[in-house]
Amino acid sequence: MPKANLYSSAGQSTSQVELPEAFFGVKPRAHHLWRSVNTHLANQRLGTVKTKRRGEVSGGGKKPFKQKGTGNARQGSIRAVQFVGGGIAHGPKPRDYSMVLPQKMRRQALVESLSDKAAQGKILVIEDVQFSTPKTKKAVDLLTSLGLNGQKCLIVVDVANDAILKSFRNLPKAKVLSRGNLNTYEILTHDVVVLTQDALKRLIEPKPKMTLDKGKAS
Repeated sequence: MPKANLYSSAGQSTSQVELPEAFFGVKPRAHHLWRSVNTHLANQRLGTVKTKRRGEVSGGGKKPFKQKGTGNARQGSIRAVQFVGGGIAHGPKPRDYSMVLPQKMRRQALVESLSDKAAQGKILVIEDVQFSTPKTKKAVDLLTSLGLNGQKCLIVVDVANDAILKSFRNLPKAKVLSRGNLNTYEILTHDVVVLTQDALKRLIEPKPKMTLDKGKAS
């Protein structure tokens, strides 16, 4: 069974904790990880870029010169795509880049990415991350005591409050996520994943199954 070092809230190593095989001992499959990361990145795209066609550019309602007799190619508007200041031919238009990943595959990819980190010994468990007020120095001291200086680390808490988020947001190699926002992309792009005990407990607890109460026909 995979194990991870357990640290106190002050960052002192206390013991080791066993990690469930079903969540941290699964063999990663590249296709699941690729699908999850690809979907995550696609859903970050806004798709709001837009260029104007010739009919959307102001001006150009008058024919620039007569049809015949000038020796030039016939033109109907100075807002055609070949003129400076004219419309753009085949330019980008607003579109939706969002993708949908099946829930089971998304969950499986998350488990496989956690298993990959556990196999490398890159999973740490801390009793709790407590910040009453935002303090970047306290965040730096915590990472130093955990031996994570210079490493890109992901801190996963059960619920992230403003004090925790503001304490870590000025650190370029540290990121805080709530358990509900944990995803495959963030796990794979960080060197070390630090889980609080509450976040770990809620992460591995079985999901309740939805049942339909059919009732009785009157």
